[in-house]
Amino acid sequence: MRALGVVFPIGATLTVGGVFLYALVEHLSFGSTEGWGYSILSKSFLPALVLGTVLAIVGSFIGRKRLAVTQSKTRGILCWTVSGISFLLLVTTGNVHGWTFAFIFPAFVGFIAGAVLLSKFTPQPIA
Repeated sequence: MRALGVVFPIGATLTVGGVFLYALVEHLSFGSTEGWGYSILSKSFLPALVLGTVLAIVGSFIGRKRLAVTQSKTRGILCWTVSGISFLLLVTTGNVHGWTFAFIFPAFVGFIAGAVLLSKFTPQPIA
């Protein structure tokens, strides 16, 4: 059961990390793209974003069942805050053809995971 507790944090970290990897790939693309470092990074940011999205959303459902109401609400508010910040960054940059488009992933994940976590109203009886 302890492994289920880290699904959400791993997913959230992969999602945010995928955005940073995409930014790094685009930054490196202005120089030489023939190295193995660029090759690995350019093939790793999209799987990190997609896998992180899935793990964070699944982890929010798992966390909703196992967390206390106050912990669930705290994580839900944090998710919505990150979602709002990511959405504002996406809107203010206005460029959907570069790495800044990746802000859509944490915005989507934060909104869905926050809604799931905030939907817990009363403590669940332990069966």
